[in-house]
Amino acid sequence: MNLDPQRFFNASQRQILYSLANGLCERCGDELDTGWHADHRIPWASGGPTEIENGQALCAGCNNKKGREMQFQDKFKPRPFQADVVTQVIDGIESGRDRTVVLASPGSGKTLAYLSLATRLFREGRIDHVAVFVPRVALAQQCEIGWQHLTQDRRTEGLCTLFEQPRFGKIWHRTNEVPLTGGKGTGFVATYSALATSEVIFTEWAAKHQGRFLLIADEAQFCGDSRDSDGGGTRAGTLIQKLHEFALHTLLLTGTPYRADNNPLVLADYEDPLNGDPKGLRPLVKHAEATYADGIAENYLRTFEMHLTEARVSRRTLGDPSDRMSGDSLLTYNLSDDGDGLAEVLRDPKTWEPLVEQVVSKVRDKQKFNPAYRGLISCMGQSEAKKVQKYLQSRHPGLRVGIAVSSDTDAPRALAEFRSLPMDILVTVRMAFIGYDCPQITVVGILTHYRDRGHLMQLVGRGLRVWSDMRPREQSCLIIAPDDPKMKEFLEHLRGQREEGLRRVEERETAGETAGTSTEQQLALSYVESAVATTTRAASNDTDVESDELMLIESIKVEVDSAEDATKFARFLELYGIRTKRAAEVPGPRSDLDNEVFVQMPQPPRTDKEIIEDLKSRTSSAITKHLHACGVAPGSPGYQDAVTKATFRVNESAGYTAKTANTVDRAEKRLKAALALK
Repeated sequence: MNLDPQRFFNASQRQILYSLANGLCERCGDELDTGWHADHRIPWASGGPTEIENGQALCAGCNNKKGREMQFQDKFKPRPFQADVVTQVIDGIESGRDRTVVLASPGSGKTLAYLSLATRLFREGRIDHVAVFVPRVALAQQCEIGWQHLTQDRRTEGLCTLFEQPRFGKIWHRTNEVPLTGGKGTGFVATYSALATSEVIFTEWAAKHQGRFLLIADEAQFCGDSRDSDGGGTRAGTLIQKLHEFALHTLLLTGTPYRADNNPLVLADYEDPLNGDPKGLRPLVKHAEATYADGIAENYLRTFEMHLTEARVSRRTLGDPSDRMSGDSLLTYNLSDDGDGLAEVLRDPKTWEPLVEQVVSKVRDKQKFNPAYRGLISCMGQSEAKKVQKYLQSRHPGLRVGIAVSSDTDAPRALAEFRSLPMDILVTVRMAFIGYDCPQITVVGILTHYRDRGHLMQLVGRGLRVWSDMRPREQSCLIIAPDDPKMKEFLEHLRGQREEGLRRVEERETAGETAGTSTEQQLALSYVESAVATTTRAASNDTDVESDELMLIESIKVEVDSAEDATKFARFLELYGIRTKRAAEVPGPRSDLDNEVFVQMPQPPRTDKEIIEDLKSRTSSAITKHLHACGVAPGSPGYQDAVTKATFRVNESAGYTAKTANTVDRAEKRLKAALALK
């Protein structure tokens, strides 16, 4: 089919179409606003020419409806947020805007939003490829596997099955492999690190496919703007700007309006600063947004309960050695009153061990509802995470504990296995869990001192995603955290968002709807001498449960074998007029092996790259086994020559060398050839 080389109506043609329609939509008759669409009567992708005779002026709603009527029986039914992303991008392309900025909380469905968008653009003939960039290897693998992968019996599975053909084919995880993509309707996903280290490969691809690909910058808060005057830019941010110049359109997806250092995001615009903002931050100009309140209102995010643990901190300040009259001083205070030195406090075993024990206890409670539920503990660094893992293995030998502490080496496999295999608790660090999707996580332990709201939402978001195996309103996320002032501020933020979401649900049901200043002064040397966790209280949007009452409720739960959240249990007692604040003796901990249930789950799916590496390894083993059967063992005279000859026979039979066997099919042919050696 010969397509008109002019894809879009130009400004002159748009003016004529507007005049012919008298400024009214040619479908519904409504007055056209600034976002009206110049539409092809016969779709451009079906050979329709970009001429006045084939054009019509439509409002955005009618054109989007026409697009749906094209008609594809997709199983994918977008959430309002996902539909809004698609609409905003289409409107942007039609109006000449070259980027769309989306601010979205964890669990909002960003991946499906951009994949459905790419599918729409591909079907309409606007793009041939999609280029996705993410901050971590685990996310890149998650993107490839989540969209499409082959099962062991060669069946195609993944999100792609939600869409009818034509749809996107493979979206490969790439580092420095060429080609990055296959034919039309394919794409790639890479990390920002891979972009920075293999610049030429990615920029040459972008130049070759200029105007024919959609660029996705996921978790864009990891990309700094190279225009920053104070050095806040990143190499990846500079290159994203470069690739943007070649793309049809760029979609920025971010969890926070600024980077962690308060520098602006790449390609983002900001409004004038709000009056009274102590940091002088400017509001992000965003085109679509998904909040925690949206997730509660639309039943894809869970409600929460937070257990805040108090700690008694002793800080020693050393006296001046030159002043014999100056001695050491010791200051004792509660963590809830002063959060200074939080990192030191959380490194003290007398503080973090009780928090870890709470996570174990709450995971056991949740597993009474479903044995596949699990927990996540986030630590400040690798050394702290390994201490927590060692403690859990020693104190709870029956516990199934995973650990993911290296951002781009062992962590991706550990994260994939934790999602798919029978596990109880994952111990991790900040850089490993960003964007991680495992809806079985329903308990989150916070052992980090980071208190940026964006970071906390990313962390807590690992436990907020609704799991399809359980009804949404029966699910909640338990958050175990220290009781410091900034954590309490975050609690109030969550409460406000949850209240807003529940208010929308109530309205919908009522209406019957179905849907710091620097100083040069030398400060005295001080350090946290000790920190001891003391009491724990619980808080949700509905109620607060103080520490003594929480102890009583937890003891009652043990006696009646209940797994309900403490605040829900407190509400139950209150309704029956028996709620009390008398403390009771808490029974000792149960054995981790009591009522142990092991759930059999399938092996985690793998990326093409992982499958190819496995096939190559099995090919090498098959060659070694063949030589051994022939009496040629490793280390014997002539062994290396024999390996070379056998490998040559395998390559000749398969038609590919180890280097050129860069697809699953080719690697399988080499393995079959190796197994057939005689």
